[in-house]
Amino acid sequence: MTNEERLRNHGLRVTDTRMAVLDLLQRSSKALSQADVERALPEQADRVTLFRVLQAFEENGLAHRVQDTKGVARYASCAPGCSTHKHHDVHAHFRCTDCGDVYCLESVLLPKVSIPKGFTLKESHLQLEGSCKACA
Repeated sequence: MTNEERLRNHGLRVTDTRMAVLDLLQRSSKALSQADVERALPEQADRVTLFRVLQAFEENGLAHRVQDTKGVARYASCAPGCSTHKHHDVHAHFRCTDCGDVYCLESVLLPKVSIPKGFTLKESHLQLEGSCKACA
């Protein structure tokens, strides 16, 4: 499926900026902050437009957001099965304590957890910390 088709299938209009951001997220080995996207695509769009694109991607199942320990939102491309109603980002994230980069560990799935009666689970996150390949 092309990126144009992905945008349309997720209810988004195809624009040059959306195409560039989606391509960047898909090519990146780590989750990117808005500042990372701005640096990578300096001529593409202003800060507000990039914020709206990232927000639309998250709301429509094209990207998922990971908070780093400083509270900075970072975005990673979603799996093909994600939709506007359900994200399938049930994998661990790894934060490098040296450089601060955050990586999706697709092969490390979140464990199943039994929730006590009367509780409702809305989200589950597993963030591992240590040194990435570049910093180790």
